[in-house]
Amino acid sequence: MDNQTPNLIVGAPGAADVKEIVRYIARIITTALDVKPSDCLLKNYGTITLNALQQTLKLFPELSAEINALASKFTQIQEASRKLVGVKDPGQYADAVLTIFTTYNVDPGIYGIFAALQAMEAVKMCGESDAKFFLVRTLLASSLPNNLYRLLLDYLSLDHNFPINLLKALLETTH
Repeated sequence: MDNQTPNLIVGAPGAADVKEIVRYIARIITTALDVKPSDCLLKNYGTITLNALQQTLKLFPELSAEINALASKFTQIQEASRKLVGVKDPGQYADAVLTIFTTYNVDPGIYGIFAALQAMEAVKMCGESDAKFFLVRTLLASSLPNNLYRLLLDYLSLDHNFPINLLKALLETTH
């Protein structure tokens, strides 16, 4: 990738240049890679995670089956996530994260809620600056799948309304 100043794609209507989407994804990933956990966060990671999981279940009991399904795979997901420590290449990082999400069918929305609650717990236990470690994961949980989706649509020159209309039609069949 070159060091060209990226055009703003967030908030811009319609299709975007695929290269700009890729630059944006790389910037988001690089931001996440630059955030390192503090000693306090590392020491309290298990407690922070357990508290966030309990809060997620408390706030979203209607999603308890999905949350518990992910929680049962949590050790495997965490082990795969630990392998990301030290990764510097945005492409390698994106590949690993999206592989984790697809291997375990992690819902980015549920993961985003969970990571945001981890951030809140980190603030309680360690301080405000430690929240960023989890908030960048919240950002990635929503940004990567959304921008991958957008990249695919724009790369294939598909109308952005096509998948929306498809979803609406499929939702009508569930009634």
